Amino acid sequence: MPRHRFTQADVAAMAGVSQSTVSFVLNGNAPIGVRISEETRNRVLEAIRITGYSANPVAQRLAGGRNQILGVFTYEKTFPRGGRDFYGGFLNGIERAAEQLGVDMLLFTSARVVDGRRRLTRDGWQRLGLADGCLLLGQREDQSELQHLLDTNYPFVFIGKRVSEGGRLPYVGADYVEATARQVGRLRALGHTRIGYVGPQGADQASIDRIDGYTRAMRADRLPLRFVDMHDAQAGADEIVERRLTAILVAPEQSPDEIVDALGQRGVRMPDDVSFLLLGQSHHLRQRDVSWSGFTVPREEMGARALVLLSRIVDEDSRAASDSRSRLDDADLHQMLPCPDVDGTSLAPAPISERTHP
Repeated sequence: MPRHRFTQADVAAMAGVSQSTVSFVLNGNAPIGVRISEETRNRVLEAIRITGYSANPVAQRLAGGRNQILGVFTYEKTFPRGGRDFYGGFLNGIERAAEQLGVDMLLFTSARVVDGRRRLTRDGWQRLGLADGCLLLGQREDQSELQHLLDTNYPFVFIGKRVSEGGRLPYVGADYVEATARQVGRLRALGHTRIGYVGPQGADQASIDRIDGYTRAMRADRLPLRFVDMHDAQAGADEIVERRLTAILVAPEQSPDEIVDALGQRGVRMPDDVSFLLLGQSHHLRQRDVSWSGFTVPREEMGARALVLLSRIVDEDSRAASDSRSRLDDADLHQMLPCPDVDGTSLAPAPISERTHP
């Protein structure tokens, strides 16, 4: 369905006042002789909060109410600290696409990170109105905030697969299910049957998809699932040895280096004794003489594709008044990109004992 951007007239109708009253409340003053009661002011502010409306004088002066500015909002801190650069690839892709589209990007950073997460609360809703639409990305999003954006028809795209009621939430994601299942297939082709999974089993979509891929592939080969608890590297290494695992899939949140070190202390070598496959770029890699096998997440392509999709949604929004036909279908709004395999030195055939006595 075409998206409707709430206007000052919508706010006025919801609050039961004139547009000039809305303007007076937004500007914080009224002409001499005009008095706005506290009750009226509160009704206007509540209507603004519900609709997410933000006055944008620059956009109002441009044809179609657009200012060729698109936003980026990250739920965690954007720039790398301690060597971790989670957003760099996404931002590179966004910048490349912005140059090609001829739009400017606005990074929303005024919301403080509290307990590891930003929130689109209070002034955040109105600040988004400075842009024609916004890209959202992060690992700790607030579902109620995404629902608010959907309810107010604000154009946005999430970078990363996200589900929503009615499937209305647009996203560009990485196909972790297929990529993870493919890693199990790579191990099976080398004779591995005792394949473990190391990673969080939380409610975030990426973890759900990776575990889904692992579970499907293992059950297809009628192999038992083997989840390893790595809250403590030493205890996790003991579990790997005790369960005689010959290969493990490692989620990005875990440190493969810590696991390798802990196994080395027990005389277990990588990849001769245990093969490692990384399910995306690790958040905790150290500099060592290892080229890790597994798959990579196409972050730059995801960022670029997401911005192109957002631009199309904004364009459709501006055409909605004259053309009620939607030009975007589910394939446009829900894009999943493949994750390329990486051939490294952390993958080897299963030990002979595994191939003869699984």
